[in-house]
Amino acid sequence: MPSKWLNRKCPNGTFIHLALAIIIVGALVTHFFGMQGEIHLRADKAETVTYQSFSSPEGRSGGVSASVSLFLWDFNILYDDEGNPKDFVSELRLLDRSNKSQMSNDKSQMSIDSGIVRMNKPLKYHGWRFCQSDYDSDGMGVVLAYNYDPWGIGITYTGYALLLIAMIAFFFSPRTRFRALLKSLTGGADPAAKRSYRLVRAGLIALAVFALAMAIIMTKVVTPKPPLQPVLQTPLLGIHVSVIMLAYTLFAIIAINGVIGLVLPSPERRERVGLLSQILLYPALFCLTTGIFIGAVWANMSWGRYWGWDPKETWALITMIVYAALLHWPIIAKANASAKHNAAYHIACIVAFFFVLFTYFGVSYLLGGLHSYN
Repeated sequence: MPSKWLNRKCPNGTFIHLALAIIIVGALVTHFFGMQGEIHLRADKAETVTYQSFSSPEGRSGGVSASVSLFLWDFNILYDDEGNPKDFVSELRLLDRSNKSQMSNDKSQMSIDSGIVRMNKPLKYHGWRFCQSDYDSDGMGVVLAYNYDPWGIGITYTGYALLLIAMIAFFFSPRTRFRALLKSLTGGADPAAKRSYRLVRAGLIALAVFALAMAIIMTKVVTPKPPLQPVLQTPLLGIHVSVIMLAYTLFAIIAINGVIGLVLPSPERRERVGLLSQILLYPALFCLTTGIFIGAVWANMSWGRYWGWDPKETWALITMIVYAALLHWPIIAKANASAKHNAAYHIACIVAFFFVLFTYFGVSYLLGGLHSYN
């Protein structure tokens, strides 16, 4: 494999690693300086005495003190034409106790604010975020997830945006290992090799279309059938599941390539199959990463936090790390063109796919969690 292509400096790769570092920094800021939890509100006829108040501990957010009092003014369940719940709506009354301009010794002079919390539409109030979590069976009370994280979410979302831009730009940059692998697969830069390169590129596009079609089909199979729970009634559901299923489809093709690579008699053919697996690994891993972070944004809208170590998201992260290690195989294994290296890579591709299978099937049936919509 021509090393001169693989050793070139790649700015996109640098930006990808920088984005991941920013995401980790944002997660640490959220962990150490943010505040998350749940609060139970009841709304009886005497609403003025049923409010709950809470405050963030002094110094938890870099010396910033924030306190808000709220009580439930009204709660409604909205139904579709077939009588199925489509949204939960909580109307709140709020008082920012850290804002002296709203406070007054005379309670009748206090400035009371109002706000509405809906599924997938959190209420933002003076740095606080409130999300609909649950409700009482009598309809007179709700459970809200709350979040006070002035800096962590912004840092993390900046990392998400930079990562997405870097991953898209990666495929258009001529100085990437992905392009080097494509050229290696075609065998050179002469006219015949260029024609071969175009054929391989067309084949990869056809394969991508096939994988996307399979992902859409699988999405129809695995997506919960109507009536959907209100938390699932968002355009992010289709995007999140489709991108994840596209990644899983490509991982399955890579695993099949691994089996083929082990049984082929010709070392040259085994190496070319390995090259194809390495090429497919880039869009597969990028799709999985994108799907995970779309899910994180959705979770932040629905549950008030973008990461909660739910079994499904945890194992998806483990799977992403496993395939990221495969992506760095030349560095980890000091890649060469020997038959031993090719066999080891094919075996690694097969083993890695078991993490996909456990994430998809094992977690759902053995571990459960918030991703089990029964």
